[in-house]
Amino acid sequence: LALQARMQDRLRTFDATALAEAVLGDSIYSNMIVFGAAWQAGAVPVGHDAILRAIELNGAAVERNKRAFEIGRWAMVEPETAARAATSNVVEKPKTLQEKIDFRADHLTAYQSERLARRYRAMVDRIDDPRLREAVAKGYHKVLAYKDEYEVARLHLETRAKAEAAFEGELKLTYHLAPPMLARTGPDGRPRKRAFGEALLGKAFPLLARLKGLRGTPFDPFGYTAERRMERALIDRYEADIEQILTRYDPGTADAAVALAELPLQIRGFGPVKEANARAAEARREELLAALKSSGTVKAAAE
Repeated sequence: LALQARMQDRLRTFDATALAEAVLGDSIYSNMIVFGAAWQAGAVPVGHDAILRAIELNGAAVERNKRAFEIGRWAMVEPETAARAATSNVVEKPKTLQEKIDFRADHLTAYQSERLARRYRAMVDRIDDPRLREAVAKGYHKVLAYKDEYEVARLHLETRAKAEAAFEGELKLTYHLAPPMLARTGPDGRPRKRAFGEALLGKAFPLLARLKGLRGTPFDPFGYTAERRMERALIDRYEADIEQILTRYDPGTADAAVALAELPLQIRGFGPVKEANARAAEARREELLAALKSSGTVKAAAE
């Protein structure tokens, strides 16, 4: 709103990420699209031929970057057409519940191991009711696949592989992270991110990713932090809660059971943000457990 108030009728906006994905198949070209739009708007005092030549000299995915630049120019001239192009006409076929479960199990295999995936399936397969089964499929996956140092390393390696496939020549990446053992706390009470170059993390990430088997064991050097202990406790507590649900489940407790099974989805973020969300979720958990117990008491009295 502040930008709109300042720019007034000179402001032009569009979803560069969606446009890059729809037209070029990869959001990585969104920056070049924005650059093309800025040039078309007269905000870049460099000639058109000079920019194309610079893209050629850079040598990274030359033709696709040229096209992204021209798409940005076009988006400024034809904003409505560009907006329609950014909205994919392809409608993905909805996944079945079993396909959703299989997808999450495959992720857990990549995240840690086939053993963890089997543990996940064993829990989900105990549930017959489709609504509760889907809720547990989402909630249990959420607590099992917490994002720790090993997972961050694995995901960054995947990102690097995608970037290497999209660009040619030497690739240099900078990673902005807040490692628990190194990060300082900012004025807002949250860990401050620092920039790390390839020299350090280019070697550390592959090693960390290979050591994911240490996750949750006494040999996990990161497992002793308060956040990691909380995350492991959430797994144990969730499994205990599902046992209670299966013991007390009946049509009268269905809503409370589903809400309890999906509760981990509310625990988002990292560090202080995640801790605050976990506290809020704990308060809600007590309410839902009370609802389950109350229904069970009423049912027993009626019998």
